Amino acid sequence: MKSLPFARAEFVVPPAVVIPHIRDRVFIGPGTTQLPNGDLLLLAPWGCAPATFEELRGVYPLPHFYRSSDHGRTWQEKERIVLEWKITGTINNGGFSFLRLKDGRLALVGHRYVPDNKGGGLPVISFSGDNGASWTPARVVGQGITRDDGWYIMNDRLIQLRNGRLLIPVAHAVPGSGPEGDLAESGCFYSDDAGATWKLSRLVKPSGALRGMAEPCVAELPDGHVLMLARSGTGYLVDSWSADGGATWSPPKNTALLSPCTSLTLKTLPDGRLIVFYNHVKEDSPGSLFPRCPLVYAVSTDGKAWSAPVIVDDEGWDPAMPTRENIYPSICFLEEGMLVVWSSHFSNSGRARRTPEQNLIGGGKRAILKYPAR
Repeated sequence: MKSLPFARAEFVVPPAVVIPHIRDRVFIGPGTTQLPNGDLLLLAPWGCAPATFEELRGVYPLPHFYRSSDHGRTWQEKERIVLEWKITGTINNGGFSFLRLKDGRLALVGHRYVPDNKGGGLPVISFSGDNGASWTPARVVGQGITRDDGWYIMNDRLIQLRNGRLLIPVAHAVPGSGPEGDLAESGCFYSDDAGATWKLSRLVKPSGALRGMAEPCVAELPDGHVLMLARSGTGYLVDSWSADGGATWSPPKNTALLSPCTSLTLKTLPDGRLIVFYNHVKEDSPGSLFPRCPLVYAVSTDGKAWSAPVIVDDEGWDPAMPTRENIYPSICFLEEGMLVVWSSHFSNSGRARRTPEQNLIGGGKRAILKYPAR
């Protein structure tokens, strides 16, 4: 098998599975944050277990927190999140985002699975004033300003602009399209009053793209422009730009970042550069969701020109038949390096449902990476 022609990340702590998949839960879509005492908090929704959503509707309890007191090297399962949930839908897919707001609160945004709704619904938000010990009742974002139909948000998405505006990047199933991932448009919910009320931006999708624009991420540039990156069916990640704080967006275009229609996470490094984690690999057919390996990162100073990919995890990479999906990373910037936590799954490239035995392969992987050199 040929080796990948990319540089490899330098590790402070190498990759390892620290939260294994179990029979009734698959690890996916984590959110991570560092608390004032230095501990790390992680929350991940219930993923697709070895059953269909129809078989498991309504049985998902609120998830447990995981906590690390050694900078992410090891994790302990803790109590379930203290969150009043008196709304329709459940937290059993998608992802979580933590963000420390300028007012000191910790915000939590999550995907909401709604039965018979293409797997999605308007996102939920909650706030904590005591570092995650308790949370305000879960509240639906966008209720009353748009239809509660097929909306999707993955992990590590919520950001706050320098002017205080909150942005929640979301994808929406184009009316009349098929199931989740079939055809999507992207934009942002935005709030100028610390999350009390929300507005919806213009939604956009690339012209002629087989799957549109899905699972977007956003980041603010030093000049005030906001970049949105997303998966698509073009064989590349696509980008769109906003000059008004995320209210309107330019027509999306392909970037140079090779990728099937699979996951990505965009963040701003402590030094102000942008970093995107994604699967740098040629799609196995036009518009495909696969392969989903290797997991790499690329760096940019302007969101337009990107560095060559750097390999984070290529376990299971095989150009003929990958055996792993390394997806949906969450990133937490620590003094010693970048803590990255992602999902590792057995892969059959979507050719069949995973068996219960295959579903137990992998879990939540973590590594601490050295910061990329300038």
